[in-house]
Amino acid sequence: MSDLDDFSRYAKIIPEEHQPALRKWLRKIPDFSWLLSEPHSDQDRLQGDLLREFPTVFLDDTATPRSARFTVMILNNTCDLPEGRLDFVTAAPVVDFQKYLEYEEPKRSPQSLQDYARSIRNNDKTELMYLPKITGFDHGALVLLHLVCSVSAKVYHEALRAGKRVASFSQVGFYFLLIKLTTHLARAESTDVSRSGNA
Repeated sequence: MSDLDDFSRYAKIIPEEHQPALRKWLRKIPDFSWLLSEPHSDQDRLQGDLLREFPTVFLDDTATPRSARFTVMILNNTCDLPEGRLDFVTAAPVVDFQKYLEYEEPKRSPQSLQDYARSIRNNDKTELMYLPKITGFDHGALVLLHLVCSVSAKVYHEALRAGKRVASFSQVGFYFLLIKLTTHLARAESTDVSRSGNA
């Protein structure tokens, strides 16, 4: 991810007193060991939590639903996660970084694959979020932000009761998650895009 020094546009999201710590840890990229921690001991449901063996679904080229169980990242805001608040949660599948590169290898030259892997590890790809080594992902993990899906909140709460949380974001890691999600979903369009209307 490109170097960020000015967090003024995030002033209501990242308290001023936390900005020096975020700057400090951003300078350590591509070391992302600071992003995650063990599941939070006091808060049992947090935005960005990782849960193992969680169902996901997507539509294939024939519009046929395909479902599988993955570790997932929960994208809903923490305030929306208590029981009875929502009927569905939004989950993004998480895959092994090394296996993802093996999948990409036939499509790329060795140099292209190496450059692509470096870009992913730096979190420069908006649709992919690189995570450091965590339980079940010895080579790091990738959150596939372009494959988010909706899952019944009942399934989510059952997964919590079954102890399927793998990790939570640290406080500074959470700010990075918010920046990453904003960059992926709400970044400015290229100047090549021309819309009709009042400009």
